[in-house]
Amino acid sequence: MVRALVHGARLAIEAGDRPALGRLMDRNQVLLAGLFVSSSQIERMCGLARDAGALGHEGYELAFNRGRVLLEMNDIEGAEREFDRAATIEPAKVDVQLQLARVRYMLGDPKFARSLAAAAGARRGDIALQLLFAEVLWRAENLPGAEAVLQDLVTRKVGGAHVHSTLACVLQDAGRLKEAESFAIEAATVSPADSVIIENLVSILLSRGRPEDAMPFIREQRRKDPESQAWVAYEATAARLLGSELYLELYDYDRLIRVYDMETPPGWSSMQEVNAALVEALGQRHRMRNHPLDQTVRNGTQTPRSLLSETDPAIKAILSAFEGPIGEYRRALGTAAAHPLSARNSGKTRYTGAWSVRLWRQGYHVNHFHPDGWLSSAYYVDVPPETADPVAQSGWIKFGEPRYAVPGLRAERYIQPRPGRLVLFPSYMWHGTTAIHGDAPRLSIAFDVKPV
Repeated sequence: MVRALVHGARLAIEAGDRPALGRLMDRNQVLLAGLFVSSSQIERMCGLARDAGALGHEGYELAFNRGRVLLEMNDIEGAEREFDRAATIEPAKVDVQLQLARVRYMLGDPKFARSLAAAAGARRGDIALQLLFAEVLWRAENLPGAEAVLQDLVTRKVGGAHVHSTLACVLQDAGRLKEAESFAIEAATVSPADSVIIENLVSILLSRGRPEDAMPFIREQRRKDPESQAWVAYEATAARLLGSELYLELYDYDRLIRVYDMETPPGWSSMQEVNAALVEALGQRHRMRNHPLDQTVRNGTQTPRSLLSETDPAIKAILSAFEGPIGEYRRALGTAAAHPLSARNSGKTRYTGAWSVRLWRQGYHVNHFHPDGWLSSAYYVDVPPETADPVAQSGWIKFGEPRYAVPGLRAERYIQPRPGRLVLFPSYMWHGTTAIHGDAPRLSIAFDVKPV
């Protein structure tokens, strides 16, 4: 299908046939960019999109998907222009409003949500826009603004369970746990089959120190989706609060967190050479001025394009080199069926994502797990001198502390970052970092893998 679509579009462009090109786009609803972003043939798609634009087919799909292509090519300013063009054509489209807000936020624009705010203000009856506006404000840590939008929806009695659940999350972030629980329970009562709504309730119950109330929800979700990393993470947290042996099985730090000092990949003289090349290559890809709107980074940047699609020799070499430690980890793990990690240890693994993070002064990761992984990682390309202090532990990775404060639960394991060091651990394991404080940045690569 992709090949036929590309061929048809090329013929239409070369012939100057506007109607034919229009029919191709209208029939598929998205320009070829959507397909090429997935298949990583970014540069070729950019040429096709440019030619299609010159032919005069300037619709929403072209602008939106051209923005996606430019974002994949790390042209952040170009992506903003195209997303802004698409949002002007179709201001009620939540997909483009979200992308535009994300890009402007990463560019450090203080009015990053202005297009979304205008669209939501002009369409108060559009619940999808109202919810997106509230969530964007919440992710940007504008809790009063997010609460005002959501309380307005509650007052108007529109939006239902998702409005109440999102408001519960905002109130949880604000530390107003009793109010948060009330809205979360109301949402779960209306939509008991919605796993996101149930997850929000469980997180609040655990923050209130009520594992006995949270555990029935957790067990039901574990039954429905046994491979979900989120529900293993919550199960471990509840088990820890309850003093259950299950926690020690799920968070066996000595067995399940493994540290590897990487060996030099073929074709390179040393890991120092590899890391120096990575510093240069990744530095060209960290062009943003702010952390992503909806990721765990604070005071830093994250590459918008997956490293899996990169052709840079150093990036390809290090990703290939990771396969050795992944294999060692799996061999040591075993295949015991009673444990959610080892039970899936069969066959080969595949990367499901790879990215780079650069932290600067006061930069850190909030505690999180990786919902799209099975094994997760942290590889250190370059670290500031302050990380060598074992007392301050600046920039160290930490394990065991949930995203939101839970009474009595602190991090239990810290690991020092060093250039050339790879840390592998279960994707369900809560982890974050301590902040760095100096001017020297901390540069890392992270990836997730799953069994095939």
